Amino acid sequence: MRIRVRMPGFISLVVVALGLSLAPRSAWAETAPPVPQPPPTLVGPAAGAGPSGGAGPGPSGAAVPLPPPAAPAPGITGFRGARFGMTEAEVRAAIAHDFHLPASAVQASQNAIERTAILSVRVSNLAPGAGGAIVSYVFGYRSHTLIEVNIVWSKASDAGLTPEQLAIIGGRLQAYFSGEGFAAERTAMNVALPDGVLLFRTIDAAGRAIALILSGPVRSEVKGGKRILTPDALSLAYAADAAHPDVFRLEKGSF
Repeated sequence: MRIRVRMPGFISLVVVALGLSLAPRSAWAETAPPVPQPPPTLVGPAAGAGPSGGAGPGPSGAAVPLPPPAAPAPGITGFRGARFGMTEAEVRAAIAHDFHLPASAVQASQNAIERTAILSVRVSNLAPGAGGAIVSYVFGYRSHTLIEVNIVWSKASDAGLTPEQLAIIGGRLQAYFSGEGFAAERTAMNVALPDGVLLFRTIDAAGRAIALILSGPVRSEVKGGKRILTPDALSLAYAADAAHPDVFRLEKGSF
C-alpha cells in the first residue's frame, strides 16, 4: 500500500484505502480558538413558549415542539481506566483492570530530558485486528501524576504489522474519533506533516487533547512532484495539557 502526497501549491494527500485531503500544519501547533459560549436564553413571547413554557403555537395554531438542546462536546479525561491526575499506583491498578496483565508486565523508565516518569506495557489487540501496541503512561515532572498517554503501533510493538494494516487501523480510529461529537472548531483531520499525516486532532474546552498520527519515511518522485509515504508507525496520544505540559525546562534567561 502506498500513500501519495501531491504538492500543486498546497499539499493534498491521496491514500489508496482512505482518500484524504490535507493542508500542511503541525499536530499540536494550532492555538485552540476561544471556548464557544451558549446562546442567551429567550424569555417570553420571543421564545415561542406557550403557557407551559414547553411549546408555542405554529402558523396553523398547532403546538410546535422546541428543538432538543445540543449535546455538550465530550471531554478528554485520559485513556480507558487511566485518568489524568492519577498517581503511579492508581495507574498501575488501572492497567491491571483494563488489560488483565500482571504487575511484572509493566516496565518503568524515565525521560532524562523532561524528567518525567513513564510506565509502559505491551498490549495485544486494543481494537479488533489491530495487532500489538505499546501503551506508555507519562507522569508530570512536578505533579508526579498522569499527564499523557501514548499508544504506538509499529514493528517494535508487533513485528507482523504491515503498512497496509497501519493505514487501516488509523482509518478506523479516525472514523471512531470523528463520530464522537468533538467540537468541529477545535478539530482538525487529514493534515499533512513532514513525515506523515495527522489523521485526527482535537482539543477540548479544558485544553486536553487527542492526536492520531500515521508516520513513516517519505520519498519524492521525480515525475509529477509526488511525495510517497510508506507507513511504519501509528501513534495515538492523549494529553492533559498539550500547550503547557508538566515537564522540566530550563528557565528562560538561565543561559
